[in-house]
Amino acid sequence: MKKISLIFLCFQGITFAQTSISLDSCIAWSKLNYPLIKQNLVTENQVALNQQAVTENWLPKISFLAQATYNTEVVSFNFPGMNVTFPHDAYITSLGLEQVIIDGGQNKAMHQLEKIGGEIEQQRNEAELYKLIERVNQLYVNILLGRENLNILNLYKTDVENRRKNSAVAVQSGLLLESTLDELDAEVLKTKQSIIESEATLDGLYRTLSFYTNKKMDASTSLSLQPIGGINVQQSIQRPELKLFDLQEQQLEQRFKLSNVYALPRLTVGAAANYGRPGPNFVNQDLRFFGSANLTLRWNASSLYGLKRERKKFEMSKNLVEIQREVFLFNVQANLVNQNVQLAALNSIIETDNDIIAKRRNVTQTAVAQMENGKITVVTYLTQLNAELQAQLNKKVHEIRLMNMISSINATSGIINF
Repeated sequence: MKKISLIFLCFQGITFAQTSISLDSCIAWSKLNYPLIKQNLVTENQVALNQQAVTENWLPKISFLAQATYNTEVVSFNFPGMNVTFPHDAYITSLGLEQVIIDGGQNKAMHQLEKIGGEIEQQRNEAELYKLIERVNQLYVNILLGRENLNILNLYKTDVENRRKNSAVAVQSGLLLESTLDELDAEVLKTKQSIIESEATLDGLYRTLSFYTNKKMDASTSLSLQPIGGINVQQSIQRPELKLFDLQEQQLEQRFKLSNVYALPRLTVGAAANYGRPGPNFVNQDLRFFGSANLTLRWNASSLYGLKRERKKFEMSKNLVEIQREVFLFNVQANLVNQNVQLAALNSIIETDNDIIAKRRNVTQTAVAQMENGKITVVTYLTQLNAELQAQLNKKVHEIRLMNMISSINATSGIINF
């Protein structure tokens, strides 16, 4: 791992300035520009409203009642010398007030449950936004590869054009056939076509990356070769999905706690101001004011029956979350094993790239002299030149793939402060 870090430190120090745009910056900009980020604010507002509704359960409950009743049958007293009858109509208007004194912790548990629910939704968003890493990383790497390919194509075209100039002198001297120039011209035109195609592909990649980041990106933009999260390979798994699993377990625990709270008694105090007839003293049938007050203890004892069942449900649900966590970690670790093998292989490959380039350069220089002396054909020379430039391109590609592999490992294990 130290060897890999040294390679990147040297490469970055030579090739890129400190003002280069990094892959980390592109990912951070993409996250801020992605429409899903707006959902976090909506979720926060929803949680605030739900928690406010829970808090309002502590406020006094005010009720109003107005009722007129006609009874076909009423109480009557018929004694010797006394005949008492009551009216068939009754009227009541009532203004009631009820205040919870003890709720067994129900409101507090519901308040906490709403808070955890909001955190879960936001963490789901974070897990979804984390997928941007792969998309932006692929765009970024493709741009780097496209740039190197375009540079090699331009070098190839320049070299062929220079050889064409030298060959033109030899053709005029009768040392080379006229067809040699035609072959070189055809190769220049073919290379120009490839350059046009590569530039168009790069332009599309620039536009797509600009769309994701909401930042202007083009051929003049300096891009750093620093991997995601820095040049050090992260092996500890810190993915946002793990926090999501933790929050889901907290939510299950809070729901189980709330089911226990429902089994506790509630104590309320109430009062009512009434006007009408009859009242508690039904003998008095005059319309009048009268009041009442109460202290009420409510206990749904039957809820105790389901506590054992709720505990079993809680334990089973928690086991399911743990299984999902294990599956997720298993897949992540499997990916890391494969990526680390590829990382070691790339490190070994890069060590031999310079030797290959040096040997290819020697072969090309020999081919130049042989072609100018008419000992080999232009096709043979172009084959050797292609091989040298391909070796240079391979080195750049390997370095970019090394950067991409470190990025992939860091993204698979988890990036902090993304």
